[in-house]
Amino acid sequence: MTTSPIIPETVWMASQMSIARHYGGLNIARRQYLIVNKEGRDIYELSAIAHKEGRDKAIEAGEPCDLCRYDWIPLYRQLGRDRILELVSITDDPTQAKAIAKEKGWLE
Repeated sequence: MTTSPIIPETVWMASQMSIARHYGGLNIARRQYLIVNKEGRDIYELSAIAHKEGRDKAIEAGEPCDLCRYDWIPLYRQLGRDRILELVSITDDPTQAKAIAKEKGWLE
């Protein structure tokens, strides 16, 4: 079974993967996935920030949050949500995705 490295909230929240909202992530086929916001910050980092600021929610309602495979988080942070979703439609290999992003001029 091949699973996309980025799973949009509309998909994971409407499936058995919705359990991730209670734990901050989950493992799929021996790969760790974490909830990230549109900038690629993981839920644990966002929770710490929200706690310091006195907010109840790490990611506000209406803001996108994806399940991101752990090895893709650094690239997600560099490129942002829109570009990373474009890349995962091409490849599920982060090394190849990084090379494509460099070709497109998104990375130095």
